[in-house]
Amino acid sequence: MWLLLPLLLLSGWIAWHFPDYSPLKSGIETEWDLSRYQPIEPARHVDGIQENLSGITYHPPSGLLYAVTNRPCKVHVLNKNGELQRTIDLPGFRDTESITYLYDNFFVIAEENLYNLMRVEITEATESITHDQAVRFNLAEEDDDNNGIEGVAWSQQFGLFAVNETPPTLLHQPVDEWGMGVDLSGLLSMRLKVRDYAGLSVLPGKEDKLLILSESSDSLHVVDMQGRELSRLSLRAGKLGLIGWLWQPEGVAVDNDGRIYVVGEPNQFLVLERRPDR
Repeated sequence: MWLLLPLLLLSGWIAWHFPDYSPLKSGIETEWDLSRYQPIEPARHVDGIQENLSGITYHPPSGLLYAVTNRPCKVHVLNKNGELQRTIDLPGFRDTESITYLYDNFFVIAEENLYNLMRVEITEATESITHDQAVRFNLAEEDDDNNGIEGVAWSQQFGLFAVNETPPTLLHQPVDEWGMGVDLSGLLSMRLKVRDYAGLSVLPGKEDKLLILSESSDSLHVVDMQGRELSRLSLRAGKLGLIGWLWQPEGVAVDNDGRIYVVGEPNQFLVLERRPDR
């Protein structure tokens, strides 16, 4: 009996978290072939952040990363080594789960259960942003089940995208002239073989693609704007794929050099880099 319970728990965990090994319908993406990515070192802990590290985005003008925690609600500026540079308070915000860089000094912060996308301005002098200083885009009614917005990303071509945790769903929010009148029906109806979506980033190229993070399967997925899955990568090691590179992956970002940054609770930071061509 005592041996049976651990086996049942392990089998249940494997059934919930088992990665998708089905063939890719669209083949391997050459520009963003995730199978060629690997960690440059084991995940590290971010000194100065205790817990609830949830989302991350890259800020090209400064070459820095902007991350959020949801308890307490703060923005944390990191360098590419995951070292904390400064922190910005977010009084009045609730459940700040993800962040994306827009343009100039503007970012969008997602409030998970409220389904709010909050546009804020962050300069080098910003120390605090109150809720009433932000411009709000609301995607749905408030959700008390903790299954709301888990990731947000900005595309210069298509506007804002967001991912709902469960059921895993991709949402689209046009902003001003960006993303108005475009047909994204194939992308928005896409369903990857994962149980949740945890993070999101836009991959630049001839045409934008999306990089989707799943916490339940510990995996990354590249999809195009027609909803075709082009590439994927498991964030696990070991013969059975039971050892995760992070404890609980929550957010993902990509810099101008193609490095992928993944953050996870409580305060983990992982960098993936493409292996050089032979």
